[in-house]
Amino acid sequence: MVTEQEKSAATPAAPTSAAIFDLDRTLLSGASGPIIGEALRHVGLLTTPSSTLESLAFGVFNLIGETWPSMLVTRQGARAARGWSVDLVRAAAERAAEPLAEAVLPYAQQMIAEHRAQGRLLVMATTTPEDLIRPLAEALGFHYDGTIDGEFVWGKGKARSVAEWAFRRGIDLDTSYAYSDSYYDVPLLSIVGYPRAVNPDPRMMAVAALRRWPVVHFDVPSGVPKFAGMEPQRVLMMLAHPQLFPWMRLDIEGSDLIPRHGPAVLVANHRSYIDPIAIGLLLAKVGRPVRFLGKKEVFDAPMVGDLVKAL
Repeated sequence: MVTEQEKSAATPAAPTSAAIFDLDRTLLSGASGPIIGEALRHVGLLTTPSSTLESLAFGVFNLIGETWPSMLVTRQGARAARGWSVDLVRAAAERAAEPLAEAVLPYAQQMIAEHRAQGRLLVMATTTPEDLIRPLAEALGFHYDGTIDGEFVWGKGKARSVAEWAFRRGIDLDTSYAYSDSYYDVPLLSIVGYPRAVNPDPRMMAVAALRRWPVVHFDVPSGVPKFAGMEPQRVLMMLAHPQLFPWMRLDIEGSDLIPRHGPAVLVANHRSYIDPIAIGLLLAKVGRPVRFLGKKEVFDAPMVGDLVKAL
């Protein structure tokens, strides 16, 4: 079931709406398991080191999403936790909360802030046990979180749990949003008025196309498409080599001054149509896609405008 994590004692007098988020491969780019596993090992609840098989399993999950065998393992893992010290589990959760919050994708944080500003309740519906995920939910300012309490919160069970919770709280699902990557969350997305397929696995992508659900990626701005997990800039970077421009001679210096991670502002001197190529070669050398400003006329131009928007 979906249990309440109250932020105030007040009960809504009228039906309201909610924004319901899955965790793995939705709020995060991949699985939360490695971070939680490290925290459990730190407090001594897991005594075996991370294995190659475990890393492989998480790698497959990050690539293609949930599968029936992977969720069977997850269910068994939840049962294996029976008998663990609740205090140690909560200590591990506190340790994992900060790195998990830092791993939340940038445009997921923006979307959370927008829903909060519009007065929607924030809900995290996940199979991860409550004691392990509650500190993260609190750090992100969520009102409610999904827990293993009764029915397993997965697939149709997750949809039923959210529907029961919404009925008890007077939540209007027709005005609510739901975000997930997984095909197994199709039942959940089907019960809300505004479903969103986030970084969808192959089957979810097909369902979203058939049902005309918007597809979003929380690691890139709205409107930037991705194909096989790659945005257009990444594809162009693979082709950006000076050898492809034999009529140009470029001396690139100082590329090491551009940080590989974190915020940075690049200012270019734009004097000719060749400048974007020079800048593109620099960015390809650094390996970071950028977001750029452009005049309205650039985006309105036929064909060129569509390409620029995609970039």
